[in-house]
Amino acid sequence: MFVTERLNIISEIIEGHAISEKLRHFLAQQYLNLEATLLRAKVLRDLSKSHVQYIVQSAIHAEQACIAFLFSPFILAHLDHPVIYSSPATPSVLNILNRYYQAEQKQNLKIDDVLEALNIYLDLSDDAFNDVDFFYFSLIKALCRTDVSQIFLLTDLNLNTKKIAELEQYFNVTIRYIRTNSADLIIDCTKWDMRKLFFKHKDAEYIALCEKFAALNAQLVLSYGSYNRQQAIQLVEDMFYAEHIYEKLSVYGEYMQTCLQHGMSRNQVNFLA
Repeated sequence: MFVTERLNIISEIIEGHAISEKLRHFLAQQYLNLEATLLRAKVLRDLSKSHVQYIVQSAIHAEQACIAFLFSPFILAHLDHPVIYSSPATPSVLNILNRYYQAEQKQNLKIDDVLEALNIYLDLSDDAFNDVDFFYFSLIKALCRTDVSQIFLLTDLNLNTKKIAELEQYFNVTIRYIRTNSADLIIDCTKWDMRKLFFKHKDAEYIALCEKFAALNAQLVLSYGSYNRQQAIQLVEDMFYAEHIYEKLSVYGEYMQTCLQHGMSRNQVNFLA
């Protein structure tokens, strides 16, 4: 795919799956010169004053415990880490986020503007990609950013850890592979009581749910080396009681909904004109 042989490591990350012709064609439309963009990001990464975290998560479906990671960007942002979160806009994801803003609506916003304002950007993909192509496309988008210092790969796909290590070294970026379990099931998110999830008063069912979510998200917090495993779990669990995640999510939702309404109003004016 690439003239520079080392860049072909990218298309060898997923065991048994390379980048499809469909994605290659799409990338050619999206990037004037993808190879040059990747190499430029590699060179400029050391010079970047910003250190953005990039989370790539495979599609989340009904009742899967890995929906816990949907809250990861809000957890990391609360710890002052700017973060971009990329995942397909599945019904499970939209069911949670639509309670705060119209997440299914396309936003004509610059990622950097939202990051500067909130330290968070949710990149929800509605492209007709399969799991493999979505994963490769999101990884490439992350590597094309000069400010990305750490990439989290959250997936049940089988990734080649040796190739990941080569990619880390070549692009001067930390890559964390967290294997998810699609068979690990929880309460259907359509039935969640959000007040019990995010606020202090919880019954036994939500105490157990928050403990599970804390244990899963602690894997990301541990990557910063400031906490041991138990401390990381406790830190995240406290956020589900002290309303920190709720506050971040609410502010993000309000910001995005305001931008959406402003954009809609402007489009209506242009249409009437």
